[in-house]
Amino acid sequence: MDNVHCTCCTVISFVSSFVRSARSPLSSSTVEYRRPERSVSWGAGGARIHTPMLEPLADNSNRRQYGMGVVGRFFRRSLRKSVTHQEDVARQLDALTDYRPYFTWWVSTAQTLVLLLSLLCYGFGPVGFGRHTHSGQVLVKSLSLQQVEWEEPASFWLGPRAADLIHLGAKFAPCMRRDARIARAIAASARRERDTACCIRNDDSGCVQSSKADCSNTISTWKKWSSGESGPGGRISGSVCGLDPKFCEAPRSIAPHEWPDDITKWPICRKSVLDGSQAAGRAGHAAEHMACEVIGHPCCIGVHGQCVITTKEHCDFVKGYFHEEASLCSQVSCLDDVCGMLPFMRRRRPDQLYRAWTSLFVHAGLLHLAFTLALQWLFMRDLEKMAGPVRIATIYLGSGVAGNMASAIFEPYRAEVGPAGSHFGLLACLLVEVLGAWPLLRHPRRALLKLLSLAALLFLLGLLPWIDNFANVFGFVFGFFLSFALLPFITLGIYERRRKIVLVWVCLFSAGGMLCALVALFYAAPAYECAACAYFTCLPFAPDMCSSQDVRVRQLDGV
Repeated sequence: MDNVHCTCCTVISFVSSFVRSARSPLSSSTVEYRRPERSVSWGAGGARIHTPMLEPLADNSNRRQYGMGVVGRFFRRSLRKSVTHQEDVARQLDALTDYRPYFTWWVSTAQTLVLLLSLLCYGFGPVGFGRHTHSGQVLVKSLSLQQVEWEEPASFWLGPRAADLIHLGAKFAPCMRRDARIARAIAASARRERDTACCIRNDDSGCVQSSKADCSNTISTWKKWSSGESGPGGRISGSVCGLDPKFCEAPRSIAPHEWPDDITKWPICRKSVLDGSQAAGRAGHAAEHMACEVIGHPCCIGVHGQCVITTKEHCDFVKGYFHEEASLCSQVSCLDDVCGMLPFMRRRRPDQLYRAWTSLFVHAGLLHLAFTLALQWLFMRDLEKMAGPVRIATIYLGSGVAGNMASAIFEPYRAEVGPAGSHFGLLACLLVEVLGAWPLLRHPRRALLKLLSLAALLFLLGLLPWIDNFANVFGFVFGFFLSFALLPFITLGIYERRRKIVLVWVCLFSAGGMLCALVALFYAAPAYECAACAYFTCLPFAPDMCSSQDVRVRQLDGV
């Protein structure tokens, strides 16, 4: 009985020493644990458990210290023992919970999987610091081989092409809301298309929809309806190669759904009544535009919704989206092809506002992902151990979304990816922690200066392509508000506690007002013509390094 009593006393003594050690004030980075004098033994049938096997369970030396952390240790930050040993401060430090960085593990894993899957599906794009040129001989709509050159932006991040990143969910304002400049370009293209007609080659080799200037009078006939020679039903708009309301069964041109006298408003014919030979035999000369073989169809090129009528070979060569089912550019929505993801709820009305969130998980390449994982492993994992997954997830996602909204306002035509705004929100967390631990630090001004120097260094990296300084700055400001409102803090008295509670509410309302203002500006007053904004987020360290992300296509002399 005495042996059992001694064993119980030993266990209780060990557990009590463990609890006292785990809840002691965090005034130093290590905690000493006293080894019990007697080993732990069990009754009959039990095995002896040596104390060295249990000591790692009681080790709490890796616990995150408020005001210190990885960055604090890197910058050799230290605490004032005279303050941390005060009973009230020690009690507050002891009450801080030590969390596990679940959100850091989840978001880093998700970002890695997204990049690996994107490289598996789309492959690597051109690598470099400027623009990459492709050239070759392809069959164009004039049925001749021509030397064609096209350029696309290269990337030094070792990742997919710019168009593929937009498909994956990059921040790109024309996909997020109706863009006035692109809408004007589409309207101008429709006006030009109204003046086109079917250009039929005299040798029966085919036909293509074109303007009169692009149709050779010597080898082709431009069949245009006009007031003098009207088409079926008195129409003066058309003709269209391979498309005519008279020969279309689905959808049929019957009242009250009669096709208007405007070819840019004609639908795609899903089922034709007659094929080309039957149409020619039945309608004779009037149906030549239905009897000929259509050479060209709409092709969407680039990231700004440009549409041209060309051959499939030419369209595939310039990495475009070929629409063989359509006859006119007005029948297709190139922005749908450019943006991808979920279809627009209304045709040609972009509404993918969720790109401000999805772009946080997309990266420009392997180097970009490595930079992101390094920052998150050093900063966010350490902060999450102190603040918890919910707080850090709110700050991370909120700062990233706010930064992307600002980027979409000032740089609407540049696709941007990566959590740059979120990382600056994490820097704001570190800054708020320094301000909160200001009375506890031995050299608080030195700590603040080092943090600001680190932020300035990351801001300089934001001058590289695919990393946006607008997202950095606004993500930092938004992250500062959220961090001040959400991070745990230490107070030195009841009056300071009341003051900090008031500041918490002020920062919380400021963050909400800032996000609402960014959304309102994004829809009401985006910076379409801000030429100087480009230099704030990208400096041309190499030729064409910050050039437009759209493709350029040139057709040289025919061969």
